Amino acid sequence: MVDRRAVSDTLGFIFVFSLVLSTVGVVTAVGMDGLQDTRNVERINNAERAFDILDDNMEDIAVRGAPSRATEIKLADSAISFDDSVQMTVEWENGGTVDNATIRTQPLVYTSDTSDERLVYAFGTVFRGTDEAMTVVRHPAFVLSEDAIVVSATSARKSRSSVSSVGGSGTYLVRAEVADTGAKYRGIASRSGGPYNVTVNVTSPRPQLWKTELQSYEDVTCPFVNDTMVSCELTNVNSVRVVEKQVDVSLVD
Repeated sequence: MVDRRAVSDTLGFIFVFSLVLSTVGVVTAVGMDGLQDTRNVERINNAERAFDILDDNMEDIAVRGAPSRATEIKLADSAISFDDSVQMTVEWENGGTVDNATIRTQPLVYTSDTSDERLVYAFGTVFRGTDEAMTVVRHPAFVLSEDAIVVSATSARKSRSSVSSVGGSGTYLVRAEVADTGAKYRGIASRSGGPYNVTVNVTSPRPQLWKTELQSYEDVTCPFVNDTMVSCELTNVNSVRVVEKQVDVSLVD
């Protein structure tokens, strides 16, 4: 006769063992997902720090006169590429007389194969987030007030010898140097003796982000924005100055 207690003990052991295996599987799956999420966040944090260093290096060229700088960026299942051009036009009017100055840059974009988050670098500004929601994590060196408007910008452009993107896993360089063609440093406009009514138009793949950034200045309002452009206004401005430093950028593996 079969020992019923032995059968019961065996079934109980099988049940408990199956439960343990199932629990371990769930915990492992959840733990691995959490580990991957943490790894993704750390990767983009590292990329953000690299973009901060990149902007510091751009300032070395634009402000402190360095001929070139190289920024090292470590990629893991990710890429850096040039994006569509961003254009900023500053227009000022006084007594019916209108004048303007325009600057352009090619943004650098960091994307990851394992995360929806990305980074965008343009005119010294770093945006971070997803296509649905982005925030400014580094602000440009602009002065936008009734006392004065000062737009001092580094205009980055892809060098003729550079590839359009680099990616995968490894260490790459973003090399920047004073532009080898065209004007290297342009004091495009310098006007005093206002008051001026000033309009700042930004044409960009991300106009809403620029609206948020420009409206963070106390005296700025942005009454118009569409899918490609944002238009912002300041009134009774005393002086206007627009300065551009052109820099050639290469992506090097």
